[in-house]
Amino acid sequence: MKTKIICFSILMLLIATTYPVHGVFQKQGFPHSEPVSQASDWPMFRHDAQNTGCSDSLAPNTNQLRWQSSIADTIMDSTPVVANDKLYISTGWYYADLPPPNVTDFRSNEFPSFPEYITEMLTYHEEYWGGIYCLDATDGGQLWNVDMYAPNEPAVIDGRVYTTDLNLYSYWSELYCLNADTGGTIWTKTLSGLTISPTVVADDKIVVSTLDLYMFYGIVQCYDTDGVPLWSYPLPPDEIVWFSAPAIYDGKVYFISSDLYSYFGGKLYCLDLETGQYLWSQSVSSFIFYYGTTSPVCSDGRVYCLDFNINNYQSTLKCFNADTGSLQWYYNLGEVLSLDIPAINDNSAFVSGFDLYSYYCWLYRISLDNHTLIWKVPVPASGYYFGTGSPICAVDKVILVPSGFYSYTDKLYCYDISTGTLAWFYLMSGLSICSPSIADDTVYMADMNGYVYAIADQLKIAEISGGLFSISAGVQNIGDSTLTDVDWSIECLGGMLGLINQVDEGTITSLTSGTTDTVRALPIFGLGTVSIKVTVSMTGMTPIRKMAEAMVIGPFVMMTS
Repeated sequence: MKTKIICFSILMLLIATTYPVHGVFQKQGFPHSEPVSQASDWPMFRHDAQNTGCSDSLAPNTNQLRWQSSIADTIMDSTPVVANDKLYISTGWYYADLPPPNVTDFRSNEFPSFPEYITEMLTYHEEYWGGIYCLDATDGGQLWNVDMYAPNEPAVIDGRVYTTDLNLYSYWSELYCLNADTGGTIWTKTLSGLTISPTVVADDKIVVSTLDLYMFYGIVQCYDTDGVPLWSYPLPPDEIVWFSAPAIYDGKVYFISSDLYSYFGGKLYCLDLETGQYLWSQSVSSFIFYYGTTSPVCSDGRVYCLDFNINNYQSTLKCFNADTGSLQWYYNLGEVLSLDIPAINDNSAFVSGFDLYSYYCWLYRISLDNHTLIWKVPVPASGYYFGTGSPICAVDKVILVPSGFYSYTDKLYCYDISTGTLAWFYLMSGLSICSPSIADDTVYMADMNGYVYAIADQLKIAEISGGLFSISAGVQNIGDSTLTDVDWSIECLGGMLGLINQVDEGTITSLTSGTTDTVRALPIFGLGTVSIKVTVSMTGMTPIRKMAEAMVIGPFVMMTS
C-alpha cells in the first residue's frame, strides 16, 4: 500500500511539472485587482530613490491607533522613515511666522523676499533644538536620539542612517552617517553651504544639494557611502534647489531647480550618476514658498513633475523621456495650485491641488497610459494656502494630509485607490505639516507637538500555509484589548478545469491581545494551481484580506507565493 501511495504522488508531481499552467491546469482564481499584502520598509523621504511615494504594503482598513509616542520635541515638516522595525524621524526646520502673501495675487509686493526666508531659517530659536530620533516601530518606544539643529529627512540603508544638518555656527552643513541601531557616529563630512533637501541614497551613492549663502547659487553633490566625494555640479547664478528631493534612476540623477528672484522659474536637470556630467535640462515652473518646491519622480523610463505657472495660475502634470528629456505628454489640472510630488502607482499618477477661486481641495488620479482623468474627488478640507500635501500610496489606498503653511491640519485622510472613496480619516492630537509613510500595513505620521502615530488594523492575517488536505492561516490580535466574534473565511479556487472551488468559514469567539488563532480549510484535494483568499472581519470594520497561490497535487497543498 505504501508503494502505491508513493507512486501516485510521484505521478502527480510529474504531471504537474510536465503540463503548462495555461492548459490542463487552468487557473481560475480571484481578479488581479485584489491587493496582496507584503512586508515593506519606507527607507527614505518618498519611499525610494525614484521618489515614487508608493509602498508594496497594504494600508489599514480602519483608523485604529496602534500606538502614539512623544519625542518631547517639536516636529516640523518631516517624514517618518521605517526600516527593520525601527522608525527614524527628524525634527526638521523651525519657522517663525512670516506675514502671509496676498493669496489673490502671488506676484504682489506682499510676497516675502528671499533674504527674509534665509534670515528666518538661520535665526537661532532658544526654545527649539532639533535632532534625529529612533523609535521602536512596533510599540513607539524611544531607542536613541542625536541632537542637531535642523536635520533633513534621513535615508536608512544597510544599517546606516544618512542625513544632513546645518551647522548654525559656521553656516556650513554636515553630512552624517550614523549607526542605525545605536545612533553612534560612523563618519561626518562638512558641506559648504546650507542643505535643505531630503537625503537620497541609491547605488552606493548619496546625493545632496546645498545653497551657497554668500553667492546665492545651488550645488548638487555626490558622495559614496563612506563619505568620499565623487563629484559636484554647480548651478548657474541665482539658481537653487529649494527643499526639492533629487531622484536617482537608471544611472542618472534628476532634480528641479528654482530661480532665486522670480520665485517660479526653474529647470528639470538630468546628470550622469557616476560622473555628474550634464545630460539634459528642461524649463519648468518651480514655485518657491517656505518649505518646498516639487520634486521629480521616475518610473518606467519616464520622469514626472508638477508645474505651477504663476502667470496663468495653471498646474500641469508633465511627463518627460528619462533618457532624452523630451516632453512626452502633459495633463492640465486647471487653475489649481499644486506643489505636490506626484505618487506613481498602478500605472497612475496621484496628485492633489487647491482650487484658487473656490478654495476647495481635490485629489486626482490620472492614467499614465492615455493621460486622462480616472477620478477626481474632493478632499474634506479647505486649505487657505497650498491646499494639500503630497499623497502617498499603498497597494490599496491613497493617503494624504491636507496641509499648507497657513492651513495646518490635524487630520490624516485615506482613500480607496480604485474608486477614490474616503475609507477613513484620523484626528491627530496636534497640527501637522508632516508627510505620512507606510510600512508593514501600518501608516506612520507625526505632528508639531512632537507626537508620532502608528495606525494599523488591530486584526492581522499571518502567514498562509499549506499542508496535507488543508490550508491554514493565522489570525493575530495585535491590539491592546480582547476581540470577540471575529469572522473568517478561506476561499480556494482553481485547479484542473476549475474543479477546486471551496469556501470554509467560521467565527473566533474570543481572541485575546497578542495572541494568534489558526484557522483551516479542510479537506483540499485535486490537481493544479489555485488562488487562495483569506478574509477576516468584525462588525463595524472593513474586511481584511490576504492573497496567496499554491499548487495542489492530490492531498498535498504546496504554497508558491
